[in-house]
Formats: sequence, structure tokens, C-alpha cells
Amino acid sequence: MRIKARFPTVNEAGLRYLAVLADRAADLLRRDLPSLGAERLLPGQEAAEWRWPWEPVAGHLVRYCPLCADALGVGEAVWLMASDSWQVCLRHGYWSDDSRGRGPDFVQLAGLPETVTAHRVRQQLARRWGSAGEELFADAFQVAVYWWTRMPDAVCWVRRAWTAGLDAREMRAAPLVIYPEVAELARAMLDFERAEQRDTADRSRWLAGVEQLMAGWGVDVTEGRQALLMWLGRHRTGVPGASRPADECRLMLAPGHERIASRTGSVGQRSCLTWQSGMTAAEM
Repeated sequence: MRIKARFPTVNEAGLRYLAVLADRAADLLRRDLPSLGAERLLPGQEAAEWRWPWEPVAGHLVRYCPLCADALGVGEAVWLMASDSWQVCLRHGYWSDDSRGRGPDFVQLAGLPETVTAHRVRQQLARRWGSAGEELFADAFQVAVYWWTRMPDAVCWVRRAWTAGLDAREMRAAPLVIYPEVAELARAMLDFERAEQRDTADRSRWLAGVEQLMAGWGVDVTEGRQALLMWLGRHRTGVPGASRPADECRLMLAPGHERIASRTGSVGQRSCLTWQSGMTAAEM
């Protein structure tokens, strides 16, 4: 049986537009992407046109940094298909998301240096620990979503939302305002995973340490403890010897985490905590 491949198609003007976006000569794009060959181009030369033969399975259309677009010579809005509903441009200090026509298109992070630092921590975890680092960040994000859903009026989160020009209770604000606490919690989760000490006393000590952090952030400990207990339950049993391999850069997470978390997708999908941003407190 022959299977006919389906490729995205563009016209000549669309190819030139794509070359600018990719910062790569059109001839090189044609060489690397068979669907851009002359025999596959759409008719029409004036306006850029493209057709996609598929619909994305999942993802978010997130605005691309305007200064990055300007640097590529693009004079109009650019959208990216991203697994998460937001993007951070560290080069220009912009936060963008998938909101369209509701409030500012971009948040300048000059007034939120802790959010910039948090994104760098996320990148460092991914570089150092690979998928394990990304998934621990996802777990921390899910815990913080649980907290924010119940306590959106925590002072630090309200202050960041106002600095960003957002309403403190709107869903759009949640990823931005919780980012610093997520990064710090992810590092604490990494310490727990690497220690391989998981009996009742060890878990209690770790929980007490994180509760001290919560109190410092203004997060109600009693209200927020349940999410941490759920995380500990899924990381109860470690992988003996897996956290200290010869290269010191591999980390196998607990089997309870691995059975639930996805290797790809959004932070919600990559976590072992299965609630999603936007759920009510009763649904979590």
C-alpha cells in the first residue's frame, strides 16, 4: 500500500516570508524541506499564502516577542504554537501568552526580576537534569497552581499581577505570578529526589522545610499542604542508585511519578499531579 505524504504548501511570497522568519536563505530551506520545492509551490506571487494539511493536536498559540520579530524583519504579529500557554524572552525581557484581545499583549519583566530568575532556573534544571528536571519543574508548577486556585490573594502574587498590569484573579495571571515560587519549590523537589531518603521521618523533615518556605511566601500552610502530600505519595519509593550515576547528570524519578507523567506536552501533562489550571478548587 502506498501512503501519500501531506506537506504544508506555500507560494513564492510565502517562501520568502518563511525564510525571513527562519533567518535562513530560501534556497537552503528548499534543500532541507522537500515541501518547499518549486513543483509544490502554490500559484500567486503577490501576498504570502500557506496551507496546512493538518490541525494541531494540542498546544497554544502564543505571541512571539515583538523585538525578536523586528530583528528578523517581520512587520506584523507573529504567533507560535507552544506546549505551554506562555513564553518568556530573556533577551528582551518579555512575557507573552495565548490571550488575544484581553489586556496587554506582552508583559515587560523589568519590574519582575524574580520571574526572570525563575525562568533561568527552569532552563538550568532542564540542561542539567534533562527530562527529570523538566518534570520536577512541572510538578512544582502543579502544586503552585493548586495553591493559587485556593489563595489567589496571596500578597506576593497580587503584587506581581499589578506590576504586570493584570487582574490578580484572572487565570492569565497565574503562571506569571507563581513562577518564582515554582522555581524554588522545584529545587526543593530535586533535593528530595537526589537524597534517596524517603522513610516517614525523611518525608516529614522535607515537608516541614517546604512549609517554612510557604510561610515566607505568604501561602497558607494548612490550606496548601494537601498538594505536597499528594506529591510525596507519588514519590514515596525511589530508584535505588539511580540518582548517583557516573555522569551525575541523569536522574530517574520515582516510579509513582513515571507511571503518570508524560514525557512531552505542557507542564500539566508532564507532571504526576493531574489537575489542570482553570479547574475549581473542588475539582482538584
